[in-house]
Amino acid sequence: MRNKSVRRPGFTLVELLVVIAIIGVLIALLLPAVQQAREAARRMQCNNNLKQLGLAMHNYHDTYGKLPPMYVQITPSIDNIGHWSWSAFILPFMEQGTTYDVLQPNKLTPSDSIVANTKVFQNVNTNFRCPSAPGPDFHNPSVDPGYAISNSSGSGNYGLGLTNYVVSVNIANVRQKQATNLTKGTTGNIGPFYRDSNTGFRDFTDGLSNTFLVGERSWTANGIRMSAGTLYAVRDKDTKGPSAQDSGNVAWNQGVMTIAGSVRYPMNVAITSPNGERSMAFSSQHPGGCQFLFGDGSCHFISDTIDLSNDGSWTTNSTLERLVGMADGGVVGEF
Repeated sequence: MRNKSVRRPGFTLVELLVVIAIIGVLIALLLPAVQQAREAARRMQCNNNLKQLGLAMHNYHDTYGKLPPMYVQITPSIDNIGHWSWSAFILPFMEQGTTYDVLQPNKLTPSDSIVANTKVFQNVNTNFRCPSAPGPDFHNPSVDPGYAISNSSGSGNYGLGLTNYVVSVNIANVRQKQATNLTKGTTGNIGPFYRDSNTGFRDFTDGLSNTFLVGERSWTANGIRMSAGTLYAVRDKDTKGPSAQDSGNVAWNQGVMTIAGSVRYPMNVAITSPNGERSMAFSSQHPGGCQFLFGDGSCHFISDTIDLSNDGSWTTNSTLERLVGMADGGVVGEF
């Protein structure tokens, strides 16, 4: 017969609590490692996105003998209409010829195209999005009116697609035009991109491997909206083209700043208000810095502690500034 006096083995309450505590400690130790692994994967995907943009730009250069322009000025212009930007022109060179054919940058203005192709403009294009920097699918015109464009008559407001990648243009404020002195950023952009630009690799006298083409920008920075960038097009301001320091009408919540970046402010600078002038800076959600595409097609992570001189002279006298200038003649230190 079964001996009812024999007790079955089991856990005491104290033993159970100890086991639960041990499991909790193991999970606490494991969670940061999992998060780091996920961030490493996202950073690798972002790196790959930038390399694909670099390959597209090189293929564009092989075809046309120049890099795509920062944007193409439409004349005569109408306030709030769109001008095609660099990201639209490289679509056929990154296996997105169908999107290019639908948008028709070679035939239509963005404001003509967006009325019939709003969804195409606003679709998430993962090749232009960093997976570490979440944001909305597209810019909401009621929240970011400067990140939207009107139709060809200047009415309506259509939100543009969102991108986390902007071209590198200057060490001072972003400009429409090219600088007259490529060592100083106050008269124009010293990087390879500007209005109707036709920069060729021959113009990179500092070397392709020493010059930025594209850098990152987040949707938010320190919890405040930075709004990243606009995809395919850029908004006009008062019929003078996209707003910029040299356009005669500066508005920091729209214009060139939405498609281009500057190192006037350090990477990951503290943002004090949504879409203010500090939003022209480069930023990322990768801890410690940002990723940049270089002229030779390589992609490097640049620490936000890199040497940067904000002395107000706006000349290329620090490592980060020399990486922006394509022909400043300065020697680039370690980065």
